[in-house]
Amino acid sequence: MKSSLKITISVIIGLVLILGGFGLLNGFFSGEKDAHPPCEQLPKKEKAIEALNSHQTLVEEIKALGDGIEVEVGTPCSDDKDRGLVMIIYDSKSERDAISTLLGNREGFGVPIHLVKR
Repeated sequence: MKSSLKITISVIIGLVLILGGFGLLNGFFSGEKDAHPPCEQLPKKEKAIEALNSHQTLVEEIKALGDGIEVEVGTPCSDDKDRGLVMIIYDSKSERDAISTLLGNREGFGVPIHLVKR
């Protein structure tokens, strides 16, 4: 086998490994899909707003886990905008893991939480 062919194959394999590792670290291949309860089971949007406002310490703790993390009231039901939940928007798998760990050790907001990858 020619040395130029060996080098080309090595470079291709290296790139595949690097891109695959990047994808795994950022959650592209994790298969994690976050779901919220059915729309008819979600609380009224006003209750979600109230829950968010009364748990500002938890909101700040979540935001401190990453630069791009946002915590807001979401209305995921296109046919019923009066239903809401707390929506946490994150960028990477490591942020998602940190959010899940924090929420697993806390009481939460008292309303459903929906994690959304940006």
